[in-house]
Amino acid sequence: MRELAASESPVAVVEAAELTALISACYDRSIHDKRQPPPHADNFPHIIYPGTKWCGTGNVAEGLDDLGSLKEVDACCRDHDLCPDDLEPGQTRHNISNESPFTMTHCDCNESFRKCLKDVGTGEAKEVGSAYFSTGLFQCYRLAKPVKGCKQWAGLLTQACQEYEFEETGEPRWQVFDMKAFD
Repeated sequence: MRELAASESPVAVVEAAELTALISACYDRSIHDKRQPPPHADNFPHIIYPGTKWCGTGNVAEGLDDLGSLKEVDACCRDHDLCPDDLEPGQTRHNISNESPFTMTHCDCNESFRKCLKDVGTGEAKEVGSAYFSTGLFQCYRLAKPVKGCKQWAGLLTQACQEYEFEETGEPRWQVFDMKAFD
């Protein structure tokens, strides 16, 4: 990963395992070093899944219609990147602050992304889905009844709640949720 950070190129082609390791390292830094604000995505090299221009940290597309050779997978990533309701690193909305170095999106956008990748159904779509959903590193937010607890945990790099238990009563409020693994 040090070679990746020192690279002069704005784009790095990496395997799914390398991308997952980099995401994990960034996550570890964000939760252990609270003295510094979360880094903005512009401070990271663009790490893009091979054959795509939108699947990774940022994008390298020259326009909305510019897709890589894995067009269907790339279109899923592009649509997710264009989610109209997201929180950039350090941003606060709905009384939710994004302290992650990565953009946090509304849970509806993540579910659309999951469905899109599943509909594509290729090995590459599964790799992209696993890197994003199954690591346990990313979260989303939505309006829901208050969370009472977690019924089931899972995750590749860190544990993430897979099924929540909600209060029967109580007004819906904005909350952060772990994402279900991509299976």
